[in-house]
Amino acid sequence: MQTAEQNDAFSALYRQHIQTVYNIALSYLKNPAEAEDVASDVFVQLLESGMTFADDTQARAWLITVTRNRCKNHLKHWLRRRRASEEVMEQIPVESAAPELRQVMEAVCRLPERYRLPLMLFAVEGYSVRETAEILHLNESTVRTRIARAREIIRKETGVDEA
Repeated sequence: MQTAEQNDAFSALYRQHIQTVYNIALSYLKNPAEAEDVASDVFVQLLESGMTFADDTQARAWLITVTRNRCKNHLKHWLRRRRASEEVMEQIPVESAAPELRQVMEAVCRLPERYRLPLMLFAVEGYSVRETAEILHLNESTVRTRIARAREIIRKETGVDEA
């Protein structure tokens, strides 16, 4: 049984990182309901494991790694392969978004994982190149290159200068 202090620490960690975990899951699964399920599973695993982290960087890296692994396993599951895939853009209410923003969002969702994840961590979640490199276990130059390539792909697809 956990103490009140441990519950408070878990609650704070959950509030701080749930959106990041959900966004990563959504970028993989392209389905909000499945992304919510994976995000919940990740935090249940953390709670059940009783793990503690020395600092926020370790916690963030663990959460992102476990989320990626859960999503990959989820995508391999035979039931998912039998279902018709749902487009994430149809699920997210962006009717009021500018057409250019919608185009960019769709282009980001179509990016290969190697480009999409570094771009999301850097541009959407606000992590620095160094932090993104640490989380993904890549060199900083590799992260910068992948972000630049992701932006170039988006520019070519959408004709929008900012990505």
